[in-house]
Amino acid sequence: NWTVPANSRLTVDVNQDAGANQDISAKVSSDNPIIVERPMYFSYNGWTGGHDVVGALSSATTWYFAEGTCRPDFDPYFCIQNPGSTAADVTLTYMKGDGTTAADQVTVAPNSRSTVSPRTKLGTGNDAAHDFSTKVECTNGQTIIAERPMYFNYNGVWTGGHDVVGATS
Repeated sequence: NWTVPANSRLTVDVNQDAGANQDISAKVSSDNPIIVERPMYFSYNGWTGGHDVVGALSSATTWYFAEGTCRPDFDPYFCIQNPGSTAADVTLTYMKGDGTTAADQVTVAPNSRSTVSPRTKLGTGNDAAHDFSTKVECTNGQTIIAERPMYFNYNGVWTGGHDVVGATS
């Protein structure tokens, strides 16, 4: 538990609190309105950078992502949190730039998270079939939270990453 004085901010070192190299999700709540974000700094496959994502306001059954790619030197992921007490059956529908779709499925255990790599389903290629939008949908009624981090080495010149929480309907 932390106390944040009025009109101020607080930084929590997750590595210190949870331990280094842990794959975690967090629920942050307060008795007053707050804004929470998660900055992350990394060295991923020799690519260095950082990204930041604002916390989701609530869970939902369906999340949408407008952009992703499995082109060479791009590594996208979907992090799916299940804050519920029952397993969440999740279908990811990739709507590819060539007009076709592909589906992936994962079961996320109660009170945990799973990470999905679209590359496992879509492979790698330098064409429109490897650019995609995604619908992440829990098919058994549980509500989930989904975000899409991506790491890159753009044209061999810029390395880095970015992250976005999905939009809900």
